Amino acid sequence: MFRLRTKLQDLERNKSPICIGIAGAGETDTGEKTSVLIEQIESVPGITPLIVADSSVNKAISVLKESGIPESKIEVTEDIRKATKAVAAGRRVATENFDLVAKLANIQAILITTKDSERSAITAFKSIVEKKSVIMLNTLTDVTVGFILKTMSDNAGVVYTSCSGDEPGAALELCNFARLLGFKIVVAGKGKNNPLNRSVTPEELTDVSQKSGVSPRALVSFIDGTNTMLEMNALANAAGFIPDKRGMHGPKVSVNELLNVFCLKEQGGVLSRAGVVDYVIGDLAPGVFAIITTDRRTLVNDLKYLKMGEGPNYLLYRPYHLGNIEIPLSIGKAVLDGEPSISPLGRPFAETVAVAKRDMRAGEEIDDIGGYTIYGLIERAEVARSRNLLPLGLAKGAKLLGDIKKNESIVYDNVKLNEDSFTLMLRRLQDSLI
Repeated sequence: MFRLRTKLQDLERNKSPICIGIAGAGETDTGEKTSVLIEQIESVPGITPLIVADSSVNKAISVLKESGIPESKIEVTEDIRKATKAVAAGRRVATENFDLVAKLANIQAILITTKDSERSAITAFKSIVEKKSVIMLNTLTDVTVGFILKTMSDNAGVVYTSCSGDEPGAALELCNFARLLGFKIVVAGKGKNNPLNRSVTPEELTDVSQKSGVSPRALVSFIDGTNTMLEMNALANAAGFIPDKRGMHGPKVSVNELLNVFCLKEQGGVLSRAGVVDYVIGDLAPGVFAIITTDRRTLVNDLKYLKMGEGPNYLLYRPYHLGNIEIPLSIGKAVLDGEPSISPLGRPFAETVAVAKRDMRAGEEIDDIGGYTIYGLIERAEVARSRNLLPLGLAKGAKLLGDIKKNESIVYDNVKLNEDSFTLMLRRLQDSLI
């Protein structure tokens, strides 16, 4: 970390910062405003956001202004030549043309913040083609087509990564730390800081949305569990883990009870195997955890001496995650060290599948996550494939070919997919490799 800080300070001193583009000017996956994210990046030496693209140019202008950039320093254009001249003159660019973000020669990495998963997939693909590293903040896109995007980026000699500061990245850091020291991971996961309600809809959260400033759809994806499923899916694919069962266990327990619950069944716990992802509802939120074990006697003796417990399992617990605040770390690691913070380890280990939020009729069109028709559940990738379960990332815009009951998993055979979807094209390419 000190080495990265020194590198960034050197870039700032030499007036040669990492230049990034930002795709999306609305809320991020975490419900935070892009303007806050830009302000945080601007506060870190050695990194400069040059361009913001959004389907509404007024939003792009607004987030730049809100982050402290004067309107006189903002160039509004859809033209690559004008954008190039603007950044050369020290101005920032606001645009509706997402292609400019990847094509602008000065840009070294693209930060994808848009919640539109289709736009995320297209922008990531084009950025990699232009040999720009990608920091992906859209978790739905990552768990749906992250493997093919990572494969492409490796071949292009650039980095594909998600953010180190959200729960998957924070939990992976604990796992990597433990594995490096010779421990085995029993379970890794996060705390969920709101009650679980699978059938909640946006209109039920209007008042909460107005008070919190987070959109109703973002809140729905948190409360119905979809966001947790996607995050633990990303962790599973990056660590080589699987869910112990569809949807995970998700017990309501305190930090002090974790070791008693998340152990193997023969030890009195709920787990049928080790090496899994899960979550808890309770006072662990907003933290992350990893429960570790070892059969090395010297380590067991040292852990007793260090007051870590009697074993056979031990808790590593980080009581916080800093979300978008940590994004500059992921940018720096990607561009300066050529390393991802968190990315798919290989072929997917888990899949988040689409489940009906209510009874639905043939001919109905499925809406997006955080809406009225579906929620997500994590499943082992091999089970999802063998049972023909529909990935959540392909569900939007699909039409049902037959009726479906509430809480029933949707299968490929019961939908007509949106054949115009770029995400679908990428997913089929990914599946062909698997």
